Amino acid sequence: MTTNTTTRTTSADAPGTAGTTVAGDEEFARNLVDGRWRFPAAPYEFEIRSPQDSRVVACVPLSSRFDVDAALQAGARAAQAWAADPAVRVRLVAQAVADLDRLAVPVAEVVATETGLDLADAVEQVRTGVRWARHRVALAAVDDAGPPAVEPPGVAGVAGVVLGWGAPFLEAVSGILPLLLQGRTVVVKPSLRAPLSAVVLAHRLVAAGLPEGVLGVVQGTGTDVGAALVGRRDLAVLHVRGGGRTLDLAGRAVATTGVPLHPLRAGGNVLLSGRDADPALVAATVAAGLRLHNASGPAAVPWLVVHADTAGPVVDALVAAASATRPVPLPTEPVRDRALAAVRTLGRLGGRVLTGGAVPDDVAHRMGWLVPATVVTVGAVGSRLGPRSDDDPWREPLGPVVAVATWRTSDDLADAFSRSRFRDGIGWVHQVGDDAAAALTGVVRQARGTDHGVDADDLPAAWTTGCGGVR
Repeated sequence: MTTNTTTRTTSADAPGTAGTTVAGDEEFARNLVDGRWRFPAAPYEFEIRSPQDSRVVACVPLSSRFDVDAALQAGARAAQAWAADPAVRVRLVAQAVADLDRLAVPVAEVVATETGLDLADAVEQVRTGVRWARHRVALAAVDDAGPPAVEPPGVAGVAGVVLGWGAPFLEAVSGILPLLLQGRTVVVKPSLRAPLSAVVLAHRLVAAGLPEGVLGVVQGTGTDVGAALVGRRDLAVLHVRGGGRTLDLAGRAVATTGVPLHPLRAGGNVLLSGRDADPALVAATVAAGLRLHNASGPAAVPWLVVHADTAGPVVDALVAAASATRPVPLPTEPVRDRALAAVRTLGRLGGRVLTGGAVPDDVAHRMGWLVPATVVTVGAVGSRLGPRSDDDPWREPLGPVVAVATWRTSDDLADAFSRSRFRDGIGWVHQVGDDAAAALTGVVRQARGTDHGVDADDLPAAWTTGCGGVR
């Protein structure tokens, strides 16, 4: 089913280029249920505001448990047929991914609208998501020898997915596409603050020919839609991405429902810098992460762990690179307040805020929720503020902020990354400097998580140019 669309959401902004089939009012203001874009059962809506200047850029529906129920019923009806044909799954998802690649710029305009990112950085986020999606499609491809063992087909049942707001396009493609390729039908609740990317992805999947009911998108609050979804007993699996509060609520729900929970906690990705690392290369790599991902999204870099012998030059280069990076917005002022409060707490407990850490004095963007690129040093990886601690104020990183810790031996790293925060799921552990490679083997095995394995081809281009890549 192909939907006629417009790409303008309001007169204040235009997330998309006229004449493209990205998505628009007809989709953004409705839910996808049983293959059709429908208004919710109750006529309520929520204004999406630009994090750059707080202008209203879209209106989305506030749905209820009745809408969740309708989407789940449609998913259940479609489940067996969708699971039965892996070749169709690969073909349809591959077509949608190809369309996203072809429409990368208008898709990026949507991403820029809901995140406040610069368009060039939003384009890089979309390109990163497309590279990741192509990798997953390749893993699921079926040939004469049958499907590869890494992506078993024919797994029937409805999966519930709750997405976070950090890097919403990456959240959507990495949260939805692997489940569709496995054979699951999916009901997704996007973030209330950044739902547009999930709608764009759903629109492209429908345009590619996705059967009715295979994907449902139900927008709304965590209190209504989120609670209704995580509390269902008829889900085959539940994937939840978010901060501690969201995952705690999901954990309590599945303790009652018995549905398997696959969490991805906000804030885990780590860049490891070795003794022989080029300080300028490390700084550029971290700065790319700070620019492209305005929160602890799937490819953000909240941690830099640098060898103690080269910490001085690396940190100096990083401060210079971060200081030259544009401030990045968070989705609401309360979220910005939380991010800056965590930075202040790190300072009170002994961390050193080297740059950023305050609201920028920028009259032109006073109505937005900007945070400058911020660098905080916290001492050794085993210190009370390092990644080995489960109780420090940086457990749930927010915003374009990187905490820098030092290491000397592989034992330091293995101990630091065995903590519970990393076992929940971490996007990538990336290394710069050959002498870090020996330590990475065990670290990546512990830190990568059950549903987020990647290789170097999935990373932002700036992460791999001239680098050793991941192991």
